[in-house]
Amino acid sequence: MIRRNPTMIPMSDLDVQDVRDMVAKQKSDLEKHQQLMVKMKRLAETSTMTKEDMEMFDHLKEAIARGSEKDKRLGLKPETSHK
Repeated sequence: MIRRNPTMIPMSDLDVQDVRDMVAKQKSDLEKHQQLMVKMKRLAETSTMTKEDMEMFDHLKEAIARGSEKDKRLGLKPETSHK
């Protein structure tokens, strides 16, 4: 296999900071997702709904709404209209 020098992409300090910010956001999103999964697992194991469980349920509904709104903006899901 022939080795070659890596392609260097010119980046400013702002570009580097943008990449760092994106990586930090992805890590925080992953951590939030993992915490949410732990809460969901606990909810599945217990049959009673507490105040915290209701808050989590509301949080999930909001997240789903944001996701569908994002999909609509990106054109991934066609909007259905009932006339």
